Amino acid sequence: MFLRLHVIISSEDAKDEKLIKDLLYQIKPDLSISPAREYAGMKDHSEFYATGDITPEQVQPLLDQLNNDWDGEPDDCICYGFNTKMFHELVYYLGFTLFE
Repeated sequence: MFLRLHVIISSEDAKDEKLIKDLLYQIKPDLSISPAREYAGMKDHSEFYATGDITPEQVQPLLDQLNNDWDGEPDDCICYGFNTKMFHELVYYLGFTLFE
């Protein structure tokens, strides 16, 4: 299986981007993470994508590490940091999608 994680953070600062990416690498070291870009949907926010291989057994533990309350099914779900507990307070949004 292949995962795609869409990440929006509440900052455009390169050091904050690096911090969040480093945390993601600690959680799942084999991720491939794109460069961040300004998020057009919200001022002073940036976004990037992380992708990688994952087994079915790894999905729920990964979701549990990233956030405490996802909306949707484990293969296509989202969460927002204003009403859930993210893996870091700068993370505004996560979108998680699995592909066969």
